[in-house]
Amino acid sequence: MESQKPCCAASAARMIKKLVLPGGEVGVVNLQSILNAVADLQLADDKVIKEELLKRVKIYNYVAPSADNEYSEALLQEYKRQHRETRREGK
Repeated sequence: MESQKPCCAASAARMIKKLVLPGGEVGVVNLQSILNAVADLQLADDKVIKEELLKRVKIYNYVAPSADNEYSEALLQEYKRQHRETRREGK
């Protein structure tokens, strides 16, 4: 599931979703499409999932090296919230 280039500013704004970090919320471009793409990989190991999520987020967003751990933990929690619950329901 590749992300498409937005046609306008309003479309670009819709591509930004909030991610909750320990210090507050940040906007992440393409968050939903990244979560979905990683879910499609059907990875089982949390460490591998965190690495893949962070790698993909860094394609579209600046993440300070000192924040890698915070981002990867928050990304994993959001991933689990959305995709592990969906898998249990059989969707």
